Amino acid sequence: MICAVIGLVMAQSAGFELPASCAGWKGGPQQVILPSGVFKYMDGAGELYLGYGFKKLFVREYEKVGQPKVTCEVYLMPSSADAYGLFSQDRTGKDLRTGQGAIYASGLLLTWQGKHFVRVLADRETPEAKRCAMTLAKQVVKLCGPPGKPPAALAWLPSKGLDARSVHFFHTHACLNYFHFVSTGNILNLSLKTDAVMGTYSSPAGKSLALVVGYPREADARAAWERFRRGYLAGLKPTGEHSLVKMEDGKWLAGAQKGRRLFIILESPAREECMALMKALSSTDKRR
Repeated sequence: MICAVIGLVMAQSAGFELPASCAGWKGGPQQVILPSGVFKYMDGAGELYLGYGFKKLFVREYEKVGQPKVTCEVYLMPSSADAYGLFSQDRTGKDLRTGQGAIYASGLLLTWQGKHFVRVLADRETPEAKRCAMTLAKQVVKLCGPPGKPPAALAWLPSKGLDARSVHFFHTHACLNYFHFVSTGNILNLSLKTDAVMGTYSSPAGKSLALVVGYPREADARAAWERFRRGYLAGLKPTGEHSLVKMEDGKWLAGAQKGRRLFIILESPAREECMALMKALSSTDKRR
């Protein structure tokens, strides 16, 4: 009963069994953590994972004498799009050919496959721990079933000038602020029912940050755009159909609502750059 309250159940009834050992590391008891227990498992980062609606988290720790502990986490997500979304949280590191995409850096390996997001972390990096993490990730990916589809929302970001590693797919206000702080309040009315993509564009003028949000209904998008204008742009004087405005820090912002989507350039180094990217961004609405 206590385990049920805190969201922990034993692995034997979970239907997903992580490897009992790997490359000389011996695995401890497997835990299955439900959303209600995520804050008891991790300190501070739980909101990010809840923002993708994860269903279960499978965890096993591996130990070897004289080596750092290696922890493997496998998140079962509602969809393959959400598994990709968690993978998109941080792509700093070296690309690996594991699953549908993988990154490794300083003892941390991230990958995704189908509806599963996999995180393997060594307490500290050693050559042996690195081999263990990579071997373990390959073993786990085989347990995750067939590949899944990336988010359809990725097509909302034009490819020209886009830094592919900067792209994030998400749903909630907490996730948006994790990637780029916008406001303490949820001024875009984001929720698990909204899909959002954000990415950085580079040009000789500098870097621009673009955001596209899709809502269930056109009325939802309209209400969110009005709330954003009243809050984020309060005291400013946007001009034109794309609400172009120069912010206090000297960077440019533009935005528009079309149908069920919002298109916003959160920051851009120059007026012309901002307008050109805004036009390219909003033109993707024609390819629904």
